[in-house]
Amino acid sequence: MATPLPLITNLARAGALARAEALFAESGYGAATDDPAALAVKGRLLKGRALLATGKEQANLFKLSAAAYAAADAIAPAPYLLINVATLTALRGEAGLAAQVAEVVLERIAAGSVAETPYWLAATQAEALLLKGDVRGANAALAEAVAHDPDGWADHAATLRQLGQILDCQGLSKDWLIPYRPPKSLHFAGHLGVAPDTKDDLRAKVDALIAAEGIGFGYGALAAGADIVIAEALLAHGAALHVILPTAERAFIEQSVSPYDKAWLPRFRSCLKKAASVVEATRIAGHYEPRAAALASDMAMGAALLNARSLESSAIQLLVIDEGAGPYGDGAYSARDGNKWAKAGNRQIMLRTPRDGGVAASARKQEGRADRRLAAMLHLSFDGLDALDDWAFAHVLDGELTPFLACIAALPSQGAHVESWGNARVFAFDDVATATSFALSLNALNPPLAFAPVIAGHYGLVHDVGGALTGPGVAALMDLKHAAIPGSITVSEPFATSLAIAVGEAVHTEFVGSQALAGTLGDTRLFALSA
Repeated sequence: MATPLPLITNLARAGALARAEALFAESGYGAATDDPAALAVKGRLLKGRALLATGKEQANLFKLSAAAYAAADAIAPAPYLLINVATLTALRGEAGLAAQVAEVVLERIAAGSVAETPYWLAATQAEALLLKGDVRGANAALAEAVAHDPDGWADHAATLRQLGQILDCQGLSKDWLIPYRPPKSLHFAGHLGVAPDTKDDLRAKVDALIAAEGIGFGYGALAAGADIVIAEALLAHGAALHVILPTAERAFIEQSVSPYDKAWLPRFRSCLKKAASVVEATRIAGHYEPRAAALASDMAMGAALLNARSLESSAIQLLVIDEGAGPYGDGAYSARDGNKWAKAGNRQIMLRTPRDGGVAASARKQEGRADRRLAAMLHLSFDGLDALDDWAFAHVLDGELTPFLACIAALPSQGAHVESWGNARVFAFDDVATATSFALSLNALNPPLAFAPVIAGHYGLVHDVGGALTGPGVAALMDLKHAAIPGSITVSEPFATSLAIAVGEAVHTEFVGSQALAGTLGDTRLFALSA
């Protein structure tokens, strides 16, 4: 049975290029010469392979990719097919031929018979004009495209990436693209000691910063004090507010809102109602759990970075700190977030505001259950293995699985916990960076297997009971395994966002969609990791 072409494209997007190529070939698409959709996907796969290559090999793959797109366009003419031909031709160093193809694209658009959105028509025109060396014309066409869809940030980012590749190839400056970049993303945090009616000009300072920096997205918690002041300012400026709570909402209110001035609770609820999204990092209740707060902070910082990266924009951090002597004042949690953000090489801004709300600086709290810890967990299984009868399973075990498992055993880090789980293995690590390195090593082994490895990853709170991990965090991993993409590393949002602040851009993280899962994760955003 042939694998649907959209699934193959999704696999390529998720970093499972080898798996996508194998399914494309197994489904017989490679031999198709009269199917424009199959030819377009062939071009997409060859382009993905070219971007991983260098030198003559890359140039040849660009040529093959362009030929596939051209064959698709010959059957069902479309601007996106032919502009890909033109750009791929330029990327392999044939600028003159690329300009000729780009001229044909412009002629088609001028003829007015193209079925495409106004944004993509103008964006395609900008790309074609740039391939012809007309930077001024490309600038004007890009301005027209953005005017057609001013809030289409994802589409803008895709266009900017493509134009940036062409400018790099031409050896030209990309500075003229800067005004078109989507708004910046902001991670925010601050101390609880801000009075609801503070006489300090904190709100005015935050307003000025949001306007000057062009902030369009904000990520943080919503505790009493500075958090709520910043969130209100973001909403007033029309920015999208994304709230990441360390616990379930009710528990968060009891721990971080209600104990302070009663004026904060209605302001908290108003911000939460207007937020673009609300994520609960954990669903624990009861006593304060510092590990949940750390997880939520990492998720908020990483989410700001991932959003900026996906939109070809940038992210900054705003910390409201007290007047203590340290670089981050006297607040231990502000210092944690500030140090982690700065260590990753990201830009940050500090606003000093006195503690006029009667809340002292926090010490490093030691509450929380002794058996709880944060774990980065990987679930390794093999697509279709569970459906085999005993004879077939024994054959695969001897010929493929045993050698593969021996390769895994030779990898340098096996994690703090390794458990067999049916026909699967679960590996647990103390941090997402080490877990990701191990997962990438698994994928790099890539021996010829009849059943594709399926790797799912989750980062969350677990209970360590006598060396065995249990609890909702483990249950979430078991839920996630059902949504994992064969041949890829599919991870939850807590894993992906925490990884972004831990390793920056060292690992490619691709959003692959949202999915409703039974159990603890519920409706969750999924990401794929690749080297």
